[in-house]
Amino acid sequence: MAKLPGKIWIDREMIESKAYLSLSGFSPQLLILVLGKRQFEKQGRKGKEKWVLVNGKNINIPYTEFKGKYGITQPKLTRAIDQLLEKGFLSVVHPGGLYRHDKAVYALSDNWLRWKPGMTFQARERETVKRGFCDPKK
Repeated sequence: MAKLPGKIWIDREMIESKAYLSLSGFSPQLLILVLGKRQFEKQGRKGKEKWVLVNGKNINIPYTEFKGKYGITQPKLTRAIDQLLEKGFLSVVHPGGLYRHDKAVYALSDNWLRWKPGMTFQARERETVKRGFCDPKK
């Protein structure tokens, strides 16, 4: 699988959209980093090859990677992911779980094209597991 070295393709329509311009905090930077995780592959016959997105529905955003590489705290990353979900840039494929290697999987989404102020496309489900003496918020 070929990966484009050092390049991130971003549509001008995306960065000029109301949804993108309304992002705050770490969300715009996270979106750019997520777009950098895309992998492309050349497909088609020789001379007519096109770059095709291979992993658009299988993107991991591990907290440990962002903490180690970029110094981003877990609450800051969680807020940024929530904002990208609400504005339609990402959707949840697999929510992940409590186990160490059960990572959340996200898919890139085009819902941001239809976003208007006050709209929410997807919200993360709140954790309902009781840990110790804690009582989760409902």
